[in-house]
This record gives sequence, C-alpha cells and structure tokens, in this order.
Amino acid sequence: MNEQRLLNTFLELVRTDSESYFERPMQELVVRKLQDLGARVYVDNAGEKYETNAQGNVMAFFEGTAPSEPILLAAHLDTVTPGKGVKPVVQKERITSDGTTVLGGDDKAGVAIILELLATLKEQEKPYPPVEVLFTLTEERGMCGSKNLDYSHLKSREGLILDNEAHDELLIQGPSVSDIEVWIKGVAAHAGVCPEKGISAVEVAAKALAKMKLGRVNKDTVANFAIIRAGGTATNVVTDEIYLKGEARSLCPKKLEKELAHIEDCLNAAAAQFVKTVDGKTIRPHITFKATSRYGAVQVSKQAPIVKLVQAAAKRQGVNLRTVGSGGGCDANVLSGYGFTLPNLGVGVQNCHTTNEYLELKPFFTAFKTVLDTVLNYRK
Repeated sequence: MNEQRLLNTFLELVRTDSESYFERPMQELVVRKLQDLGARVYVDNAGEKYETNAQGNVMAFFEGTAPSEPILLAAHLDTVTPGKGVKPVVQKERITSDGTTVLGGDDKAGVAIILELLATLKEQEKPYPPVEVLFTLTEERGMCGSKNLDYSHLKSREGLILDNEAHDELLIQGPSVSDIEVWIKGVAAHAGVCPEKGISAVEVAAKALAKMKLGRVNKDTVANFAIIRAGGTATNVVTDEIYLKGEARSLCPKKLEKELAHIEDCLNAAAAQFVKTVDGKTIRPHITFKATSRYGAVQVSKQAPIVKLVQAAAKRQGVNLRTVGSGGGCDANVLSGYGFTLPNLGVGVQNCHTTNEYLELKPFFTAFKTVLDTVLNYRK
C-alpha cells in the first residue's frame, strides 16, 4: 500500500467542505478522482428530492480482472457540523482537527480507503473482481441520499460499508427506528376559579410518561422522548393541549413493535384516569398517537460468506474482528431493505461528531489492508 498517498487523499478530502446538505464540493471532487482512476461514473438525481446543493449520490463501476459478480464498497460524503474550514493537524500517530471543527473522518476515512483501493488494484498484478462504489449524500441527517438512491445502477448486492469507528469491529446488526409523535387534547378552564372543570394535558402527559418504560428498555431496545411543547397561553388557564416527540429503536423488530404498543397503552391508560362529569356532561382527554418508521433493521448473519471473508482478511492483518451490533443507524439500514448485505467495518476514527474527533493512523492503514485483502479474495 502507498501510505503517503492514502494519507494525502484523506487530508484533501477533509479540507473539502461537505456538511450535510452542502456536499457539492465533495461530490465533484470524488467524481473527478473516480474518473481519473478509469471508473465508469454515474451521479443520480437524489438532490432534487430534498434540500441539498449536490446533484446526487455517486456510483462508479471498476472493471475487474477475474470472473465474478461485483463487490460493493460504500461510504458517505457528508459530515456533521461544525465542518466548514477543517484544518487537519497531522501528529505522529493520529490526525486531529485544530479543535474548532470536527475532523470529518466520519466518513472521509472510508471514502479515502475506497479511492486508494482502486488505485492499488490498478497497480498490483493479482486478479481482482469488479468493484462497485457508492458514495451517498446526507447520511448524517437521516440517510437522505440512500433513501432517494437510483438503485438501478447497482448490480452488486453485497460488500462493505466503511463507516464504523473501531477497526476491530464489524457491525452486523443495526436497529429498526420509529419516530413517535403524540398530541394530547385536554379541556381548558380557569385555573384560579374552577380548575376542576378542566383537564390538564400536561398532567395527562406526566402520568403517561411516568408509566412508560423509557431509556434502556431491554438489551435490544431503547426509547426516548426529547421534545415537549405545551399549548398553554397563561398561567391562570388549565393547559388544554401538549405535543410530545420521541423515538424508539430496537435490534429486534418485534421488540420495537412491543415498545410502541406499550407507549400507546400508557397514553390511553393515563387518559382514562381523567374522564369526569362536569355540569352534567362527560369530558375526557383525547390522544392522537403516531409512529412512523424512519428505517428498518440491519441483520447480517455471522455465518454470511462476506462476514467470514472479512474476518479472514482481518486475521491476516493480525486483527481479531469481532461481530457486534449497534444502536445507531447508517446507510446499511436503508440498503438492507433493498436486498443488500453490507456489514460495516471500522476505519479507526474516534470521538465522532465532536470537535475532539481524531483518526488513528495505524488502525486506518490496517483497515485499508483488510479491505484490499477482502476484495482480492472475493469471488461470486
């Protein structure tokens, strides 16, 4: 491997601004690099389907020298904020930012590895299979790129995503996630004169939340409410409406369904406690509960051939590659729904999504060797 070239590519990438929704400079840069490497490149029109300044996801096909179906290598082009004007600081064993921005190693380390791999394949003499490349947009803001990807341009159905931290981990499980919205409608009344004639939506919400299993529900499932907006207008009026927003996620889809049902049951049970008669009429709070799937689960078998192939490649680099699950999502969650088998390999980035983010060079180089070994030995 050409360590200096890989390092230089990474530094060029992180110096190229690409915060989510503003990925056009990165999109144009990787297109030029892929074309210079001799790949057939296609950019779809995903950018027309949501707010971004980029045209679309970048796909490329690299001819192989051995008969095989293509293997897919994927990474995303965007970074979280603050990601403008990154000034990388190269130290002996790691690369950091100057502390005012993220580094952008998530996921430009993955992009750099893929670009260097293509260059290396052209230079070495061993036979290799066709390689397909996918660089997606706006992964950090809900996988907008992969959700709007033109899948007709991809022939492969398995490979690797390079978007994990620890180089000795291979993510094979990721959660199903549902967004939760709740509207509670109570009954307004004068809080100082006749509060007993009203129903406080705030109280209903409080009782419901107190009954819910939130946080770590079980080893596979978590749930959280983070946004609460009351519709009160004055302190002397019983608040008659409140809005709650949260999420639930689980590595097991059935457990996610169970948690969503539990949350709705708690809301309905709390509402039932506030039914009463006022001036001869029955009044009650009304609950509107809405759960919307954000993305499905990743469930790659430990026995899947691609998993065994990557583990064997890592072992030849002296790495015992552990298969693990994660509570976070990535493009694999979306791509899995289209029939792709894509475990997620770590590339040596640490403290992602913070200004303390850094790239460990030794694990970064080891991850490259693992990917190269995997590709050279892939046949299907």
